[in-house]
Amino acid sequence: MIFRAVFWIGLVALLMPREPDLGLGRPAPAIDPGAGSEVAAWAASKIDPRLASDPQLLCRANPAACSAGAGLVENVRTAALQSLAQVKADLRDNERRR
Repeated sequence: MIFRAVFWIGLVALLMPREPDLGLGRPAPAIDPGAGSEVAAWAASKIDPRLASDPQLLCRANPAACSAGAGLVENVRTAALQSLAQVKADLRDNERRR
């Protein structure tokens, strides 16, 4: 039985079609990996170095941006917790049905 399984696995591996080489090279990533560092460098150039070294001072200078950022993080956290709670409830319902 084991030999039969090894034989069929080997045969399928041997006969399985391979990806054809069209001569176009490997696919490029969808997003340039250096783009994130360029955006970070641009943002750092727009912020006063004194503000960047002290986050509390940065929020004092721009409270609307800080509250918007904190609100966004809280919304993402709430959505994630609601999704997890829904998944747990679905799992409990499936267990009860069985």
